Amino acid sequence: MTDVRDTPEANASEPPSEAGAQQSTVPAPTSDPAGSDASPPRLPAGLRAQKKRQARIAMHRAALELVAEHGYAQVTVEMIARQAGVSTRTFFNYWVTKDAAIVGLLAGESDELVAHLREELALRPVGEALRTVLRAHLEAIPSEPDLRDLKKEIMRREPRLHSLSTGNLLTVQTEMVRAITDVLDGEDAASRAVIAVQICFALTRSAFAISMSRGDDLAAAFDRVLALYDEGRTGI
Repeated sequence: MTDVRDTPEANASEPPSEAGAQQSTVPAPTSDPAGSDASPPRLPAGLRAQKKRQARIAMHRAALELVAEHGYAQVTVEMIARQAGVSTRTFFNYWVTKDAAIVGLLAGESDELVAHLREELALRPVGEALRTVLRAHLEAIPSEPDLRDLKKEIMRREPRLHSLSTGNLLTVQTEMVRAITDVLDGEDAASRAVIAVQICFALTRSAFAISMSRGDDLAAAFDRVLALYDEGRTGI
């Protein structure tokens, strides 16, 4: 989410020109699990999605491990791609910059999140649509404890990365408010949309905090937070 993930794990951006300049200096590796530089046999949709997720996590992990070992300034896109076993071309199919790979902010992720919300709003009430979309997003976030701990440490060491998360979060929230306003009636539609989005994002942040402190599954933590909120046991 992103990014929905406005937590201590947040982000900062690197100029696209730097990432683009890095793209041409390292030859593509011979084995590319994401398969974007060749034309492999077409896989079933479920298997394609699984392989793309594996490639995404491999690049995210590589970025974090390299920053932990060498420091943020020394890590390049080529180094991340090489360690993940993909080409730089494949890297840029997933990430806009080095920073995005470190934080885990996929290219086009915000647009997909808002598009999903618009689809859900056509099917169900606003609150239910928001919860459905945010839960689906949380389910897609890597849940490996060691990866989450490593990211937390990198974000602590590199506070500059937080600005990427903050900027993305504001963009997502603004677009979600617009989508919800479009389906509400009344002069106060925009205000109600803002409140709905802010409440759901606050619940999401609570799920992150609980998940990180207890080591729980993120989606399960979100369900727990929603249950407590709906039962009126949060004190608000």
